Amino acid sequence: MPHNRKLDTRLAKFHLICDNLPYVMAGSAVAAVALFFCLREEIPDAYLVPWFGFVIAWTVLRGVILRYWKKHKSTRHNVNQRIAVAAFLAFVMATSFGVFGFFAVDEGSPFSSLLILMILAGMTASATGSSSFLIPVYLFFVTPLLTPIIIKMWGFEDPIYRWLSALGVMFLFVCTGVSRSVSTSVGSSIRIRFENDELLENLRLEKQRAEEALKREAHANQAKSKFLAAASHDLRQPLHSLRLFTATLELQTRDTRHKTLVSQIDSSVKSLEELFNALLDISKLDAGTLPVNNQHSQLADLLRLLKRDFQPLAAEKGIEFVCEIREYVVYSDLLLLERLLRNIISNAIRYTSSGSVSLNVQLQGEDVSISVVDTGPGISASDQARIFEEFVQLNGNKHTRGQGIGLGLSIVKRLSILLDIPVSLVSKPGFGTTFSVLVPLGYNEYYEEVADAVSQPLHAVNSLFVLVVDDEYGVCLAVEGLLETWGCVVMTATSGDAALQQLKEINEIPDVILSDYRLRDGETGGDAIRRIREHLKLDVPAIILTGDIAPEQLTDIKRLGFPMLHKPCEPELLRKLIAEQANVLPLSETEQAS
Repeated sequence: MPHNRKLDTRLAKFHLICDNLPYVMAGSAVAAVALFFCLREEIPDAYLVPWFGFVIAWTVLRGVILRYWKKHKSTRHNVNQRIAVAAFLAFVMATSFGVFGFFAVDEGSPFSSLLILMILAGMTASATGSSSFLIPVYLFFVTPLLTPIIIKMWGFEDPIYRWLSALGVMFLFVCTGVSRSVSTSVGSSIRIRFENDELLENLRLEKQRAEEALKREAHANQAKSKFLAAASHDLRQPLHSLRLFTATLELQTRDTRHKTLVSQIDSSVKSLEELFNALLDISKLDAGTLPVNNQHSQLADLLRLLKRDFQPLAAEKGIEFVCEIREYVVYSDLLLLERLLRNIISNAIRYTSSGSVSLNVQLQGEDVSISVVDTGPGISASDQARIFEEFVQLNGNKHTRGQGIGLGLSIVKRLSILLDIPVSLVSKPGFGTTFSVLVPLGYNEYYEEVADAVSQPLHAVNSLFVLVVDDEYGVCLAVEGLLETWGCVVMTATSGDAALQQLKEINEIPDVILSDYRLRDGETGGDAIRRIREHLKLDVPAIILTGDIAPEQLTDIKRLGFPMLHKPCEPELLRKLIAEQANVLPLSETEQAS
């Protein structure tokens, strides 16, 4: 046992002694009173009274010392000294009783002799229970307490006294043996308590370390989010411009030999845009700015859309995409459910090199089970728990083209929590993977058919006067070029002040204001739109464009109440939103064809 542990055990035993000492002192005083009154007729007062006075005075002294010990804490440094003092006090008290017994026992007075022996034996038994766990104190008490009377009785001629003396020796021997057992038992209990205390302390330290690790992880995630937010805005600006320039170029080269090249450029830009959108989805989900609009919807509409979009993608890889079209009404947010399923299907197609990816639908009680089954490499049990973490890619985490950055399933996890629909995974290496979601069954009587937003016709935005506010000159040029291709009249400005100045000069009212959120010198798109509206004394329709993904900024934008598009935006979504804000009608089929 380590030295400190021995001291700690001794200190704990000493505290027990101190707790029991008031009862021991009270017992000694009661024994002295009993002997004083019972033997007054047989022992002269000249001997009895001084002895009784000494016992009472010594008891008071022990009480004073005990009070001092209670007031001044016992420690490792003073416990040995205090044990020595306690043993000395016990020895003096026991010696006074032993000497008294030696002189008071008389062969001619069997009653007084037997009374003294019984009282001293009782004090020995009491000490065995109250102080035997601290062997030095115990032995310094019981040895001088019984030894004198045992010696005295052994010298009497009557054999009965010798028998009593022998019984006294045996009693002392038994009590000493019991004291060793008690000391061992109490010592074990104390050690177990220390071990439990150490265990609790270790658990507390482990908990503290875990909390610190969680704090460090939270700080790391916060730093990551800040970095992504800062980098996103600066990177999205040129990407947004590139996307709009590409869309403009595609319109202008539609019937030329450069059409294929422009299409390839546009495809690359869209791939880069998908990566940014994945980061944006994570930020919006973490920020809680993604609203949930649960309604009774026809699942078949979504299934047809997924089948139309993913069959060509699967065919490019030489695999088959099979999708069951089942006419079930579900109760959920169909747009968010679509994003969840798209991430799962994209992931399945990405990692399946041969065979097929199937989208299976079946009724399961009060829910509709939607399963994505692939014949890919499968996922080991050790990897299944972590694939829903951010930036996790399997197969050695080798980042190859077309494998994304490992955010798809992280988005799936967040969307499943947001929609309150469970996602389960069954997989075995070499035998493919099955992802399943359970969507609540809806009611046909509440279902209202909603037109497919993707297949909606283009809107007429020609001749609309659009005011574009963006502090990046390149973005202004890109937006201006695309809008003019659509037939819009465009005015650009790099700040709210510049926009106001130009509006004052031309004295015209724009049909729509299209503003970036983060402008220069701390100005926001909300500030610019508010000032322009105040100047025109008219609530001109407005749209916010932003490259920010920071949760707090997305929350601020949401509070403005304006429609919002994230950079880089899909040109047709921008066209549709401008048309909606300006309240113009869709183009006819003849106009779209032209």
